[in-house]
Amino acid sequence: MDMEQTKTDRIFQILKARILTGELAEGDRLMSLREACRQYKVSKNSMVTVYDRLVAHGLVASRHGSGFYVAHQPTTTSEPANLREASDIVSLLHAQLDRAYTVLVGDGRPPESWLLNSVPAVTLHTGEGGYGAPHGLMLLRECIAASQIAAGIEVSPAQIVTTFGANHALDLVIRRFTRPGDTVLVDDPGYYPLFAKLRLAEVNFVGVPRTPRGPDPDALQALAETHRAQVFFTQSLAQNPTGCSIDLPTAHAILQVADRRDMLVIDDDPFIDLPGVSGTRLAQLDLFDRVIQIGTYSKTLSPSLRSGFVIARADIASSLAELKMILAVNSSSHTERAIAGIIRSRRYQKLSNQMSKRLAFERDEGMKRLHALGLSPAIPPDGGLYGWVELPDHISDLEIARQAAAEGIFLAPGTLFCAHDGQSHTPAMRVNWSRINDSRFFSFLRSIR
Repeated sequence: MDMEQTKTDRIFQILKARILTGELAEGDRLMSLREACRQYKVSKNSMVTVYDRLVAHGLVASRHGSGFYVAHQPTTTSEPANLREASDIVSLLHAQLDRAYTVLVGDGRPPESWLLNSVPAVTLHTGEGGYGAPHGLMLLRECIAASQIAAGIEVSPAQIVTTFGANHALDLVIRRFTRPGDTVLVDDPGYYPLFAKLRLAEVNFVGVPRTPRGPDPDALQALAETHRAQVFFTQSLAQNPTGCSIDLPTAHAILQVADRRDMLVIDDDPFIDLPGVSGTRLAQLDLFDRVIQIGTYSKTLSPSLRSGFVIARADIASSLAELKMILAVNSSSHTERAIAGIIRSRRYQKLSNQMSKRLAFERDEGMKRLHALGLSPAIPPDGGLYGWVELPDHISDLEIARQAAAEGIFLAPGTLFCAHDGQSHTPAMRVNWSRINDSRFFSFLRSIR
């Protein structure tokens, strides 16, 4: 795809989003071709292509001699409010998947170049061409159990259920342990796709403030009592979006609250296997009594594999495996054998070590460049992929993200990671250390200060 085509795709997605969100309302006139060319810095032919695509999608109508106007968008009563609200939350994820940007500082994944060729071809053995066991491929579950044992946590394959990635695992846990109208607790700031899933399930969620040492235990205790919450979603290591981990005293305090309140703790952690990440995993202290661990290979091998896992007490694992069987029959034995082969050959360990070193280098360099602009991370990262950078108070992180999008730069505004809509917070953005050191991003930052 040439650069001009990439620009038209990006501008199309920007205008489409503005129309679908109502920022451009029915009947509004789009800027003239001349104005649009000047704003988006493209040729007239490119802008004509964008407007023609909007017309083709029914988003815009052309009025001869007058210009282009936002068309009527039909509404449907069949879409429930919870689906609409969930879709609004995952607008950031939609932007990542559309890939209409050239600078991806706000993206949630490492660059493809870091992960290419990580997975070799694989041939299934005789008897593995069917659906397989609900818990998942035994060979991979044995590998996962071995890695936990090496970390000092005794786990058996019967406690492990493989999934189509961490998000599938979250879906299973939400379906199994919540009901519409329940209230659960989440990190704040926290993982925004989780917020969307809870909205879709019509489950209320309340944010527990995240500190440099992890979730605030006193706030957790108070909120659990007030809302009678039975489930708390958190992340032990290099949390998304702050990059901070839970320290040992905080981990003890969280588990004490969970014990007093008879509460399950869901630890959604994509960096279990990544070296160089400091902090304390809750499962190291709890040994999967109240903790349910979710892991994934999306960040360390490839997002396209769609493979993850749940580790829990054997009875909980069995119930999740049954639910998985009802909803999806089973996960992919083909993918799971490929991953098991990588782990057993020690290639996975080598890839993880390489990623850790590359991340450390890019993170150090990125922090130096941010510091030079007076924008050091608000919470020192403990490793992993993410950092939380606070912006000056007079700046709107949503507006900055919109300005960056017009220049082909994808940012992740902090507002979307906040657990409460409209809650007052310091403007911030989540940065991806593997993608931060792009001169175009830092040029943009200098232009907005």
